[in-house]
Amino acid sequence: MAKQNFDKEYLEQVNKRLREVMYEEPGPQDWTQFSLSIRDAMLAAATIFGSSTDEQKHNLHRLLSELTIDHALQNLQKWDITYTKREE
Repeated sequence: MAKQNFDKEYLEQVNKRLREVMYEEPGPQDWTQFSLSIRDAMLAAATIFGSSTDEQKHNLHRLLSELTIDHALQNLQKWDITYTKREE
């Protein structure tokens, strides 16, 4: 695939928007109010990047792992769970 050259102004707008969404920086819209399911995210990624080659499938699996593991770890950090050994 040939490397595309993008307009500098376009790339600045893309970077600004990605920062707003990924790092919850204040922007014209409150991105924290949007919620997508993991399924929605995976379908969008498959549509944009493809899902037919082994490499594309591998990358989709990496995305799924990142989304689910990150979510699970965040939830685990919120819980205060302690384990104690049972006396028999």
